[in-house]
Amino acid sequence: MSHELVVEVDGTPLERSRADVVAVPVFAGERPLRGDAGRLDWRLCGKLSALVAEERLSGRAGDAALIATFGGLRARLLLVLGGGARSDFDGRAFEALGGDAARRAVLLHAETLALPVSEEHVPRVGAVVGQAAEALARGKGNAGLRLVLGVAPEEAVRIADLLRRNPPARIPADVVLRLPVPGERAAASRRVAEHEAPRGAQPVK
Repeated sequence: MSHELVVEVDGTPLERSRADVVAVPVFAGERPLRGDAGRLDWRLCGKLSALVAEERLSGRAGDAALIATFGGLRARLLLVLGGGARSDFDGRAFEALGGDAARRAVLLHAETLALPVSEEHVPRVGAVVGQAAEALARGKGNAGLRLVLGVAPEEAVRIADLLRRNPPARIPADVVLRLPVPGERAAASRRVAEHEAPRGAQPVK
């Protein structure tokens, strides 16, 4: 069975992503929640903060919680993953978290996963894409996954071009990888809604 992994780079805010699952890190000891987690927590009327207060979510590496958004976000599910201490969340930690998110999305049979990428972690996006491809190859019954990398709007084109020029070194033989076309600004929110492949996307093996 062949699988298709479509990668998009998009500047749409996570709360407006039409992905099935949005993944976001929560950091240990960070109270109140900041960054993407803090913004999504506000959209969900404090659901993440409540999990933290109830000690059901600590932010330690390996922590995970799946939350139904009930319209608070466009995505129907929010996957919260422990990132450890924010000061230790380097490129390798981001890569591990991104791979974990992809594996969980495949287990959930999600069609689309949105993952935020900060500027300092851009050099690791190729490795995260490679891990997503491996997770898809191991999944049972998963024909494909669309991985939407959420970046700052002004960086979308540059990062898409960078990823196209530096694709993952290893992709499983039964996975067809489709990367953004250089110079094209991804329009993930529209294409996810319409289940379209990116215009001009080319398979990469």
